Amino acid sequence: MLKEGQMRSRIVQSIILLAIGIAANIVLAAVKLYVGMSSNSLTIMLDATNSLFDVLTSIVTLLAFAVLFIPRSESAPFGYGRSEYLAGFVVAIASAVIGGMFFIRSLNRLAMPEPVWFGWQNCVLIAVAIPVKVALAVFYWIKNKKLKSKAIAAIVLDCCLDIGITGASLVAFAVTSKVDYAADAIFGIIISIVVLIFAIKMIVDNIKSVVKGDGCADESAIVKAALKEDGRIRRIGNITLHDYGFGAKAGTAEAVFKSDVKREEIEAAERELRERIKAECGAEVWIVPLSDEDLNIEKDAKKFKASAKRKSENSDRNESN
Repeated sequence: MLKEGQMRSRIVQSIILLAIGIAANIVLAAVKLYVGMSSNSLTIMLDATNSLFDVLTSIVTLLAFAVLFIPRSESAPFGYGRSEYLAGFVVAIASAVIGGMFFIRSLNRLAMPEPVWFGWQNCVLIAVAIPVKVALAVFYWIKNKKLKSKAIAAIVLDCCLDIGITGASLVAFAVTSKVDYAADAIFGIIISIVVLIFAIKMIVDNIKSVVKGDGCADESAIVKAALKEDGRIRRIGNITLHDYGFGAKAGTAEAVFKSDVKREEIEAAERELRERIKAECGAEVWIVPLSDEDLNIEKDAKKFKASAKRKSENSDRNESN
């Protein structure tokens, strides 16, 4: 796991980053709401609602980072790092809600068209929101390359969706004034479907993170490399890591030491490997010494389980046929 000072610095940076985003989204929401209400543009009013939701989801994400200040305890020995994954899930759910609202409201406007009053001043105000959101997305993305937060990554994707929504709203606003009132509703339906597609993907990805973490692939590779490079180890068994949030991975790694390595040397190797792995990726890994016989029994048991599962599946298929 990362040192306490590093973790606190990451939390503080994330909170400052989110506070900047909240302030920017409040301004954008106010401008869009003014334009939407003064022009009676459905897509712009929905875009304003989307910005208000961005404020709420950013606040939720900020609170999730604030939870990380709670010290580790016996009930939570690895902290509350998974709150970030939960925050990312909340952002995804909010995007899906917005998409659903867009769709229903657009269908209503399609059935009962209303006039939209075009104005160049309103058009410019909405156009300015696009580069602001682009800058915010780039800012989040650059900062998150170091922070590596699932929650902020979800907000980056949400920012990209917002850019598309605002761009489409601007086009709809201009087109509606030239064509007919129903164009506003048609654009709203198209935007809502796109938002829902991306939101569903975000929900699926974040559910995986909440349920089983990020898979610990990078940390597992580092552990495996460290064991392979140690000249005292002859065979490597299972590497099992659990994800408790950023910088808080923990688990075990099975290893068969060479026959000429003494007990004292094995204990020294365990300490050295644990310290090396922790320094390289922050994971807390305990080395479990096994014999060849133990490792072979474990592998045979896995093969038996896999074979039994295949036989059971084939039997079920035959019965259904």
